Amino acid sequence: MITKYINGLLLGSVLLLAVPFRGSAQDTVKVQPISNKDTSRMIEPGRFLKIKKLNSTAAVSTVYGESLYATPTMNLTNTLYGRLNGLSVNQGSGEPGYDNASLGIRGIGSIATLSAGGYNTFKVFVDGFETNLNYFSYLSAAEIESVSVLKDAAALATFGMRGANGVIYVTTKRGRIGKPTIQFQTRMGLQQAQNIYKPLDAFGYASLYNQAISNDRGRIWSPAYSASQLQSYQNGTGTNVDWFDAVLKDHAPYTDADLTFNGGDDNARYNVVLDYARQQALYDVKQTDATSNSIVKRYNLRSNLDFKMFDIFEAKVDIGARLEDRKAPNISGATLWQNLARYPSNIYPIVDPTGNYSGTTLYPDNPVASINSLGWFSSHRRILQGNFSLKERLDELVPGLYLSQSYSFNSYSQSNYSKTADYPRFFNGQPGGPTNVLVPLRATGMSPGGQEDWKQLMATVGYDKVFGKHQIQSAVNYHQSDFKNDGGVGAYIYHYQNISGRGNYVYDNRYVAELGFSYFGADGYAPGNRWGFYPSFSASWIISNEGFLKNNQVLSFAKLRASIGKTGNMDSETQNSGRFLYQQYYNNSGTFYTGNASLTGNTGLIQNVLANPDIFAEQSIKYNAGAELTLFSKINISADVFLDKRSGIISRDNTITGIYGTINSFANLGKVTNKGFELSLNFSDKKGEIGYGAWGQLAYNKNKIDFFAEIPQPYEYNQQTGRSIAQNYGLIASGFYQLTDFSSNGTLLNGQPLPAFGLVQPGDLKYQDLNGDNIIDEKDITSVGKSLFPEITYSFGANLSYKGFDLSALFQGIGGSSVNILSAAPIQVQAFVGNGNVFPLAQGSWAYYPEQGIDTRSTATYPRLTTSANNNNYRASSFWVRNRAFLRLRNVELGYAFNESFIRKLNLKNLRLFVNAVNPLTWSKLTDETGLDPETLSGYPGIKSYNAGLSVTF
Repeated sequence: MITKYINGLLLGSVLLLAVPFRGSAQDTVKVQPISNKDTSRMIEPGRFLKIKKLNSTAAVSTVYGESLYATPTMNLTNTLYGRLNGLSVNQGSGEPGYDNASLGIRGIGSIATLSAGGYNTFKVFVDGFETNLNYFSYLSAAEIESVSVLKDAAALATFGMRGANGVIYVTTKRGRIGKPTIQFQTRMGLQQAQNIYKPLDAFGYASLYNQAISNDRGRIWSPAYSASQLQSYQNGTGTNVDWFDAVLKDHAPYTDADLTFNGGDDNARYNVVLDYARQQALYDVKQTDATSNSIVKRYNLRSNLDFKMFDIFEAKVDIGARLEDRKAPNISGATLWQNLARYPSNIYPIVDPTGNYSGTTLYPDNPVASINSLGWFSSHRRILQGNFSLKERLDELVPGLYLSQSYSFNSYSQSNYSKTADYPRFFNGQPGGPTNVLVPLRATGMSPGGQEDWKQLMATVGYDKVFGKHQIQSAVNYHQSDFKNDGGVGAYIYHYQNISGRGNYVYDNRYVAELGFSYFGADGYAPGNRWGFYPSFSASWIISNEGFLKNNQVLSFAKLRASIGKTGNMDSETQNSGRFLYQQYYNNSGTFYTGNASLTGNTGLIQNVLANPDIFAEQSIKYNAGAELTLFSKINISADVFLDKRSGIISRDNTITGIYGTINSFANLGKVTNKGFELSLNFSDKKGEIGYGAWGQLAYNKNKIDFFAEIPQPYEYNQQTGRSIAQNYGLIASGFYQLTDFSSNGTLLNGQPLPAFGLVQPGDLKYQDLNGDNIIDEKDITSVGKSLFPEITYSFGANLSYKGFDLSALFQGIGGSSVNILSAAPIQVQAFVGNGNVFPLAQGSWAYYPEQGIDTRSTATYPRLTTSANNNNYRASSFWVRNRAFLRLRNVELGYAFNESFIRKLNLKNLRLFVNAVNPLTWSKLTDETGLDPETLSGYPGIKSYNAGLSVTF
């Protein structure tokens, strides 16, 4: 049904394009700048009320669709870098279809959801209704009017239990009164890996392996690879496969295009967007019936219609539909990239002398064969959202009074289809792997891949009136949400109800006060304990409208604002996602035996968790103070300071005595304090035909765990309480053991703390004995480095225009963040462990074989090599925790808009050509020291791209 609808609209679009539109010079529209007549952008995005930004008391950051469009990408989350102050964006995998960036608003405020490092805990609302990250990520920038981050209590109180971690609030484009316009935009580009950290070649692998095996044999030089073998790797006669080069291409194509129809009059307006995008992975594999690259195709439709009837009724009919087709080699991307990193260059040639793909029991999945001989997997996703609203103006009864009703449905379904095969593995002319016969290609049946159904209902009564110097806007709203999916006990079904409202009062355009509230009920808590009240109060003072500052030539605008309020969070990663913990659940547990002559096994039951009828949503008390200034009508400055006090976070109660066995108990125990500030500055000016501007923004956040009932620790420095969420912990490394630390029999000299993790040798990591008991063990673990979540996020940029030319650049970076590379990229960091590979990082390993001319004792940057697991070296410590700070050039673009006299001849309103580069440059100490990318440390790399495009308006 959706496919037919989209195909019909595409056909209609082509027919409409054939109609010539004749426009005058007054109709010329520029794509990038925002018209002063666009009053919709004078409104602060938010719920229920249309409050002018001038009169807003809330902390809100907003970016508009044309700014997001500057970054050619299929995934909307990858357009947000540096665009919204207070939003941290961390790049993830660049694999098509699995390339969501991780997002976080004002740092981490809770310990309830930490699986993603504290990211992605916010909620998403599109055109007033809640959606999820999956829906948001693949919206097209062409259909978006604005994306806003709602950050303080004034903006969040009406969201109740959905507001504590912030809200991303999206509005889509609507029709505008005026002559019909058609805009067509398209972009094509080449995508490349930002950073591929390759292992050493066969010679490098064998050379270091000789050191590792010698270290394992009592530091007696006993190489596994002979001099002739090493020479064969150098002269090209030995096996030396660069698996990355064999599997990957240098670049992959990207393309997208969109068509927008906009127009209308006082009675009816429309905005219809058709969008297509295609992204291909970097794999070097052909498109055939038996093989496929990783490809994602997306088809978007957005139709927003507005109607006015009889001067009383206003109706909106909004349809958002999307089709996603994904196809990829029949091996998971994570497995393929693990094999690329783990398989040494010298294990076997790609193809055995028999003509079959090589493979062994130890290394069974030949990476080249994995993308060419296993078949392919595909999925088809269908997403349909419909929003319908009706507003009745009741001015005949009470001037300013109105009612509105809205209904939304959001449906998602996925079906899967694949063709699978397998190949025989050979090694040195003989069968060598677990599969030694050819499994022909065969098709599988269509199978379901998941579905979701989300229905929401709203009803609002509002009042909007101006009395002389007084203006009142207010609304009370009822919101009901019913969500179902294919998840388990804690995720299958969600119901909530929210009675909320806002009241905004303005006096003489100088003093503003606002009240907000939510009375929110959720089904995951016990009857009688399901509802919570969340109020807020905020105010602002527009100082520049005071008599003593009016018409001031320096201070063009000045506003102070402050807010306080309470919000909630009903999400948790505890048992059953924190839901229904008031009920008692049981699990099967082992077997007990009964009987005399013969024993009978009986299955037992055990409590899953201890039921807690008092469990409830965590709460957040938010404080915010801000200032907004405009100087000389050219420089805009905004500053905010905030404090977030969390309490009642659902946590495991570790104070319960051990006599309860392994039964868990959860309660509202956790407390966290999160605080910080945000600062932004924007400058723009024009001299003659030269326009120029610069801007920057900085956000700082710091959190502290006040309490979460952790297991009592021996020493204060062992505790997580009092430290940051997602803080790195480990031993404090103090260099390497040297030969002088050991006696002649290989034991540590007296006075040296004894490691509890196994015997050590020269070249192993040495640690500090923090408690002075002369033993290195868990009691010496403490905080090291910073949290993974950055304390500082910043961006800056500049733009320049001259006549039709425009040039812009955007830089973005982070600071105050650390990463444990041992856990983030274990294959790349742990040399040879588990029959693994070795990377350039290990070239700085500690070694002392003077007869071979090897002595790195004073210059080592990596512990001694070994072919087996080393519990002393490969454990969390300050040695592996590295600074993750970086700066990237996120976007640079050069464009040219043709002048009016030229485009008039073509019956056009606008014609612009542009080229840009995305993520072309990175400055990172982590990359310089280790070769690892600071955002995507392992797996499919992040993407940079070079693109060209055009935008034409009829």
